[in-house]
Amino acid sequence: MRILVLLSLLVLPLGAGTATLDGAKIHYTAAGQGKEAIVLIHGWTCDHTLWEPQIAALSRRYRVLALDLPGHGRSDPAPDYSMKRFARAAEAVMRQEKIPRALLAGHSMGGAVMLEFARLFPAKVVAIVAVDAMFPDSAAAATLTDFAARFSAPDAQAQREKMVRGMFTPATTPEVRAKIEKVMLGAPGETAAGAMKGIADPDVWRDDVIDVPFLQIAAASSTYLTEEAMKRRFPRAQFVRVPGTGHFLQLERPEQVNEVLLDWLAKLR
Repeated sequence: MRILVLLSLLVLPLGAGTATLDGAKIHYTAAGQGKEAIVLIHGWTCDHTLWEPQIAALSRRYRVLALDLPGHGRSDPAPDYSMKRFARAAEAVMRQEKIPRALLAGHSMGGAVMLEFARLFPAKVVAIVAVDAMFPDSAAAATLTDFAARFSAPDAQAQREKMVRGMFTPATTPEVRAKIEKVMLGAPGETAAGAMKGIADPDVWRDDVIDVPFLQIAAASSTYLTEEAMKRRFPRAQFVRVPGTGHFLQLERPEQVNEVLLDWLAKLR
């Protein structure tokens, strides 16, 4: 199965594009020709390449856009790295591609980006898929400010290395570890610090309700994620766990994640 996924990536016709946000370039890739669109949003200090198995699988049925958020990947740096700016970057890519509404899928920090997108552009959201993405309530989020400060400290790089490697489990293959470390630890320090500060903004986690179809695909090891907590913010939340994986389940168990995602999408029609 893994060989088939790799082969599909080799033949997948990917188009590269750029959108503009406040005068800065937002890089993205586009694949597929379906009438329905999916926007893939990566996590903290990541880029669009960490969605490659999903681009391959989803683009057979859907129009798929995967962007590099401001300051990440091949996108230009920005004056700040707030979740609102990241949400506006995703919307800019949709406008560039003339896509009025889309399903949003986000990994990790991508959950916060999708939350802000749903607030800013509610009419443009078909549904939300969270991949091991945390949505703390306002009380729990109050602790994030001190945590975020670590990534502006003199030992920020060491803190980044510790955090990234803590996302793996013994089941994470050396190949996947190397790919993730290269992308995440290669991101600029100002992006890492700024985006973490953006995540810690209390306004991101205010206790409102987003009433759209919602799926959380979580690692079995992420016990802090619960369906009960999801439903407080997303009343239509459904929850699926994938065993034997770390935080990057879309790379560690791509076949299972893709199967869950495609089955759920089919039921939305």
